[in-house]
This record gives sequence, structure tokens and C-alpha cells, in this order.
Amino acid sequence: MIPTPRLSHRVGRPPVLLLALLCTVATGARAEVPIQRSFLRLPSANGHGAVMLDVEQRKVTHFREHLFATEEPVIDAAGNDVFANGHPQVIHSRDLLFDAFFGLRSGGTQRWLSTQEADRDASGYAAWAPEKTGGTGVASLVQRVGTLEATTFVFAPQGLPHASFVMALRVRNTGTAPVAGVSAFSLHNFHLGFGRPGVMADVEENGETVELNGNDFVEKGFAGVLVARPLGTVARRSAWLSNATGSQNAYNVVNGGGGQDLQDFTAQPSVGTGWATAYQFNLGDLPAGAERWVGVAFAHHGNPEAAATVRQWLTDYAGTSSAQALVDAEVAHWAAFQTDTVKAPAGLSADEESLLRHSAVVLHMAQVRSRDVFLREFLSRDGEPRRTRFKAPDGTTATLPGMVRHAGYGAVLASLPPGQWTYAWIRDGAYAVAGMATLGMRSEARDALSYYLNADSGRFQHWRELEPYSMPPYIITLTRYHGFGVEETDFNEAGPNIEFDGFGLFLWALRHYERTTGDTTLVDETWPTVSTKVGDALVALIDPVTGLIRPDSSIWETHWNGRQRSWTYTSLTAARGLCDAAELAQRVGDTERAARYRQAGESLRRAMAEKLTDGNFALASNLEELRVGRGYWDAAVFDAFAFELFDPAGKIAQATYRGLDLRLSSPAGAGWQRNDDRYDHPGGSDMSPWGSEYDSAEWVIVSLRGAVAKRMGGDVARADRVLKWVTDQSLMNYLAIAETYDETTAAYKYNTPMAGFGAGAYVLALEHRAAGVSDPACGAYFDESTLTKQPDAGTPDSGTQEPDAGPQTPDAGTPPDAGAGGDVGGGGGGCNATGPGAVALWLVVAVAGLAVALRRRRA
Repeated sequence: MIPTPRLSHRVGRPPVLLLALLCTVATGARAEVPIQRSFLRLPSANGHGAVMLDVEQRKVTHFREHLFATEEPVIDAAGNDVFANGHPQVIHSRDLLFDAFFGLRSGGTQRWLSTQEADRDASGYAAWAPEKTGGTGVASLVQRVGTLEATTFVFAPQGLPHASFVMALRVRNTGTAPVAGVSAFSLHNFHLGFGRPGVMADVEENGETVELNGNDFVEKGFAGVLVARPLGTVARRSAWLSNATGSQNAYNVVNGGGGQDLQDFTAQPSVGTGWATAYQFNLGDLPAGAERWVGVAFAHHGNPEAAATVRQWLTDYAGTSSAQALVDAEVAHWAAFQTDTVKAPAGLSADEESLLRHSAVVLHMAQVRSRDVFLREFLSRDGEPRRTRFKAPDGTTATLPGMVRHAGYGAVLASLPPGQWTYAWIRDGAYAVAGMATLGMRSEARDALSYYLNADSGRFQHWRELEPYSMPPYIITLTRYHGFGVEETDFNEAGPNIEFDGFGLFLWALRHYERTTGDTTLVDETWPTVSTKVGDALVALIDPVTGLIRPDSSIWETHWNGRQRSWTYTSLTAARGLCDAAELAQRVGDTERAARYRQAGESLRRAMAEKLTDGNFALASNLEELRVGRGYWDAAVFDAFAFELFDPAGKIAQATYRGLDLRLSSPAGAGWQRNDDRYDHPGGSDMSPWGSEYDSAEWVIVSLRGAVAKRMGGDVARADRVLKWVTDQSLMNYLAIAETYDETTAAYKYNTPMAGFGAGAYVLALEHRAAGVSDPACGAYFDESTLTKQPDAGTPDSGTQEPDAGPQTPDAGTPPDAGAGGDVGGGGGGCNATGPGAVALWLVVAVAGLAVALRRRRA
């Protein structure tokens, strides 16, 4: 049975305090704004596909054929990538579902539950054990119709390794009297026609065919075949086209109220536009305290003629099980995962344990588990040829239509839907791998690391953008991967993103995995590739002039064509990664590389200390902005201390913390904005004119890494406040860790739920608090006594508070809306001298800076 969860998380908050004009006096002088529930779409995934329950719309609104957003690049007959208007063409995965939901008849009246209000506090993820919260991939929606409590459960079954999902309905009589004549309905509207418009957009519904095979509805079209199998005794089976009217249209029958039964579908299969199907289950009289269950299981295959195969999948998975049995079995699967695999750090509060365990679920669900896939001979419509670079599962040349074996197995995506970042970034993946290893998810972490070494990468070595670098052979992507395991980057008007931080992050994650799990075999088996195509490649990217890693697009993906910079984040990840690679080289007996990697890591660190710190020893975002003398604040540099390149309590750290606290503390929350690019241009020459709301939002990844750095630096109060803030926000928002919070309202913004940048980073922050283990890069912190600088006047760099004319949304696409909600709770503290509301402070600082400058000029 499903365990009874703890009551929904509610935290009372005091009123918001006024922001002090000079908040530098005490950065904790302001409480966070009240937490609101602003994320209402709950995903579930099984590594093959993903489904999403929308609590706001009260129905299932998304079911994708693959976990990832894109399959592979479009290629021509010669096997070359196809470009159009300077952009590479890609093959998008498809969302196959328009919507699906239940209906209920009681008291002589019927209605679709999509029209009934949801109990948002009671909804969420099913508990993995009694008195626990979440920790499963089973999403639930609770609604009430009179004394009947209707709970919809939706999940991608872990025991059905294909694109599939189950939706089940539990109807419970919570009253003291029986309810007579109860019936349940299910409606399922799939789109299987032409098109690949993007994985969060609907494909067409043309050319669909529906037929009944026993009680199974079999719907097929250009996009494959979808089988629906009812779970429970079916009274009626209905199917209709979108233009059907009257009793032929099951949606209208239920939506019209009354007690009319659905009309059975008896027609022969025929092609039409906009087929939808429905089941009616008659539950009879429901005594007080009793409950009844019904449901439907769905599975998809890309071959329109594979109905028999899909029906066998469903038989193997469900057999004769009831809806309740399948839900209970899914919860039991997750309970075994929590008890047998997940290792929680010591000292967790109940809320922290809930979020940590659910973070393990998110990491598990975000990992690709498919290897073989059916591809049609046509791409998005009949007659449009499809080509692939992959071979058949037996290693022979693939002939389409047919099965191919891709290289995507093991990839961890940056987010789950509805987040748009359902791609495998190495950067997000590194934090995810480290989190997995820390949680005890050894096999998952190993599969992820192996993925990076087996993917089709090194594809951009000879691009003209990299010609000045004499780019060496490499294996870690310079940006991200398509779902089939093919290296990819995105373009805008400034060209491609080309990022070198992934090399160092992979090496750090690899050693973290080995140290945490004790598994040395992965490095032993792959060292020739790791050393030549990751470690050696990274050393070759050190600029002999600056001693830093050559300019790239780095963590914030600024693209190329003059936007590349000598980013501190790229150099700090390289230094940490090379120090870790030196340890691995030493262990495997590669003493020459051990010495070379250690020397390179230490030299990078010294170059950072000498060339990337300002006159107060604060680390800047990049060399180019530091040379300009303003606009160089970037919270990504927290990792220089979280990765223990520098003493987290030393002068570089303390100067950096002061600057970041002053300029980037979020106005609404306990964390930090990612950088100052939105506000660092007073009208003159600007090194980063592309700044936008994406920059000024409060970023969870830098906040969690900042919490680690702050704790090591002695600011335990700020570290605890950040952790509590992220925990409270996530508990209020169905255990989903966001990419960003709005800097003024703290509502969830842009992409959720995040895997590496959310779940992984949260796990690492809690583990660090519990263990407190120190692991300085290359065995010791940088010796800051050897570093001297000419002191400056200590005046903050100048900047305005008005956004520039640049884009206000991420260049990779328009983010999902933040949702809406009014539930309130949670809190901590912070301070900001960058965002709206800090103009007065900046005026004071600017006047002081002007006075200093005039005195210098007169001198």
C-alpha cells in the first residue's frame, strides 16, 4: 500500500523587513521574502521516456518518446552535419500527448476531473515510507468531489524499460454514508502525426488510426504506435475524431453532466485527424471508508506496425495486476532504492532528508537508460529522408527503417521536463556524478562517467574558431551532447558556445568517484583515454602568455566572436581537475604525467592568484573585465574555494566573499545572483553588454557552492541560511530544486527540476556539512604569503541599475513561465548592492569613488 506522507510543508514567516540603505553594515539585516508555491508540473521518468502531471491544469500534459530533447544532428548523404542560416539542424524528440485525465460520476452527475480544483497541499510525490515525504517518482494529484477523494497517480514505470507511463485513479469515500452509482472515466488524446517541432511542442494529429484489440486501444500514425491497456473491469470503450459531436464525442458526454454512458467504439480502423480514446469503469456503490482503483497503462514504439510488440511489453509488465498493485509495486521499487542504495549524510533534519532522498530520485530519473531505438526511413513527414550515423545493434550498417544502437546510455541530463535543459551538459553532469557517488549510487555514477568516454565527441577539433589554439584531440564535449550521445553546441548571432571547463570538471568528478566509492577499475581501464584526451588536452589549452586556460565561453555560455574570455571558472576547474588527475596518474604508476599535471595545476592556480584578483585580492570573473576595472563580479568563482584551490578563510577568499556579498546577494533570497552583467554598463564601453534577467536571477548552483565555501571560511550562519532557503523553497515546490529564483519575488524561474545544478549540488552541500573533510587541491592551499599587490582605494567598481538593451531571456530558448501560486512559507537572510533597490547605495559608492578619482587626478 502507499505510505501515508507527512503533512505538506508549511513554514510560517515573519513580515519582510525594509532593506537598509547601506546593507554592507550587516548582510543578514533582512529576511527573505515569503516562499510561494510557483512550480506545479511534476515529471516522472524511467530513462527511456518521461511523463508530466500538471497540478495546475489537473491532467497529464506531456509524454515524450525519449528522455532527452534531441536525438542527433541532421546529416546529409555524405554524413556531414547540415547547417541552415548558420545553425546546425537537429532531430528533435517528440511530445506524443496532448492531454490525458480522469473523470468521475457520483450523485447522478459526471464531470471531468480536469475541471475540479486540486488540493495542492495534499498533491505531490507519493511517499516512499510511512511518515516520509516524497522519495519516489510517483506523482499524485488529490481532488475532492463531495465526500469522494479522487487521487490520480502518474509515473513512468521503472519495471517497463520503454517509453511508457501509468495513470491510476483511487476513489475513496471519506464520508459516513455510502455513495451510490460511482463510475470513473479516463480520456487519452495522443498526437502521432507529422512534425518534430521541439520536445515541448505538439506534433500534428493527422493520419492517425485507432482500433480495438480486446480491451486495448491501438493508435498509430507517422510517429509510431501507442497502446493503451485498461487496468480494471471496463464497461465502455470509446473512440472519436476531433470533429465528432453529440454522444459520439466522449469528452462532451462526460462534460455535459448527467449520467449518460460512453458510446462503445465498434467501427473498423480508419485513418482520420485527431483521434481520442476513453474508457468507462463502473465502480458501483462505494461504502463509507471504502476505496476503488482503476487505471490505464500506456507504451509507445517508433514503428507504426509494432503493436504486437508493445502489447507484449504491457503483458510482461502488468500481467493481470490491478491499478493499485502497479502503484504499490512502483512505490516498493523506490522504497528499495532508498533503503538499499541511498546513503544519507549524518545530521539531517527531516526536511533535509526528504529533499536529499528526492534528489536521489531526480538524479536517477535524469539518467538515460536506452541503448537501442527504432528509426523510420522518414524524418518528420512522409518522403523526407532520415539518415543516422549509428549502426544496427549487431554492429552492421543500419538500414532504415530499423533498429540502431546509439551512444546515449548513462548520460545524466541537466534537467527533467518541464525544464528545457533536457540535454547532457558535462558541467551539470560532473556535479550530478559527484552527487550520485556521494549518495551511494555507484553503478549510476560509473555509467555516467563511462558515457563521457564513449560518446561521439572530439567533433569540433578542426573548427576555424579553434584554429589559433591548435586544438588537440579531445574526448569531453566542448558544450553538451545530443540524446544519442553526439557532441553538440548551440549557436546565436555571436557564433557557437565553446567551453573548456568540462575537462577539469570531468577529472574532478572521476577522482571524486574513485575516492568515494573505492572503485579503481574505471580509471585503470580507461587511463589511456583519460590521460591523452582529457588531461593532456587540458594542459595543451594553457595559454603560454597568461598562464591561464585560453579564452572560452565557459559556464555562462557567452558564445564566441569576441565574447570569449579568460574565465576564472574555466581556469579554476582546470586547476582542480589537473591536481586530481595527478593523483590518479600517481596511483596508476604514470609518474611522468603525475608530475606534469601537478605542475600545470599549481601553475594555473598561481596565475589565477596573480592575474585574476583585483587590488583587494578578490577573484574576478575574467581577465578582460578585470583589466577594464569594473563589472567583474561572478559568483561562479565560489568554486575556487569550494574546490579548495585557495584557503577558504584566506585573504583571497575573504576579499572575494565581501565583494560577492555586496554586489551579488539576492534581494529576495539567501543566495546570490550569478554575475553583475545585467547592471554593469553605465553607458560606456562594456565587456558584457549581453547581460539579462538570466544573470540577475538568484542561481541555486552558485548559492549551494557558495554555502560550501562560506562554511569552510567560517561563515556558518550564511551557509546554513542558504541551505535552509533552498530546502524550504524545494519542499514548498514539490521537492523540485530550481535552476533560479526570481531575484525580487523568489518565485521559481526558468528551468526546474535541475539534476546536477540542483540535486547534485544540494547533496554535496549536505555531505560537506556532515563530513567536513578537507581535500586541498594538489595537497595544499595556495601559499598566499607569496602574493603581493599594490593596494587600491577599495572602491567598488561602478555600474548602473538599469538593464541594457540586450535580451532578457536565455539565448538557448525562451524559458518556461514560472507558474503561479499563493502558498506561503520558508526563509533566511541576505543583502544586495547590484539589483533593483540598491540604487541609493550605488550612488553613495559612486560619489565616494568620484571623489577619490578627483583627488588622484589632482595629485
